[in-house]
Amino acid sequence: MGSSMTVASDSHGWMYDRSFRAFEFDFSVRSDLQDAPEALDRLLGPFRTDGADGGGPVYALTRGTSGSKPPAEGAWYELFLDGDSIQRVANPGSMVDWLVADLSRRAIESTDRFVAVHAGVVSLDGLAAVLPAAPGAGKTTLTAGLTRAGFSFLSDEVAAIDPETARVHPFPRPILMDTTSMDVLDGLRDRLPPVYEGFRLQRFHLAPDDLRIGALGDPCRIGVIVAPAYGRGTETRLEPMCRAETLMHLANCTFNLDRFRGEGFEALARVASDCPGYRLAIGDLRSAISVVSDLLRP
Repeated sequence: MGSSMTVASDSHGWMYDRSFRAFEFDFSVRSDLQDAPEALDRLLGPFRTDGADGGGPVYALTRGTSGSKPPAEGAWYELFLDGDSIQRVANPGSMVDWLVADLSRRAIESTDRFVAVHAGVVSLDGLAAVLPAAPGAGKTTLTAGLTRAGFSFLSDEVAAIDPETARVHPFPRPILMDTTSMDVLDGLRDRLPPVYEGFRLQRFHLAPDDLRIGALGDPCRIGVIVAPAYGRGTETRLEPMCRAETLMHLANCTFNLDRFRGEGFEALARVASDCPGYRLAIGDLRSAISVVSDLLRP
């Protein structure tokens, strides 16, 4: 899809009006910004639903109007949720940051289908590596690096585990990366569509296809649990965890364990019992990719 793409406004003046579903959370996104059709279709495309409006909240990313007081001189923008103004900003990237964070939170809070573990997830030959970690541990950078190395991408944020089958499902929200992480992934920044730059504040937003065309994976069995922790100057090393450690690490990283109560804990216990668990100290991305690759490749 080229940056020259144009979409005619509809009768309401929207250049962009699409419906989406993330887990069981339905929502719509509208915009009157020129580059919104290409940028938002790429970033939110995996969640898009066909047909009529699926209901749920409506996010509107708009150019500021003359009837509202701007936050500063020059061009400005306004984000609405169900008609209520959420923010008035000088950079539309702030609206995308808020949109991604809000839809992710609502999807996780609303799901009755999946135990949601804070983790990156990639797969290889039908087996997933789940990378549970706290923010700042390097899971997104490792997930992106593995995807570029040929793994399938399921999520950089949520391992969505079905408590009945213990299989993990995709949650392909837009990938958020800071400049440091982008610079580690050689050549990635140069491959991003130019329209993304107009919707970037500080962090970069990426779609799975920006890492590798056709990267998005399917639901699959979990093969290994790897808890990453990046440390500057650290030597990359892998240390096994016992089943109890693996279970507690998964539980401590789970967003919605209280929703499932015993059933959710039992699902995590099943995963910890069936899959080996490791702690991965990351010194550099290349060696970390090699270690995880060796765990899933026979």
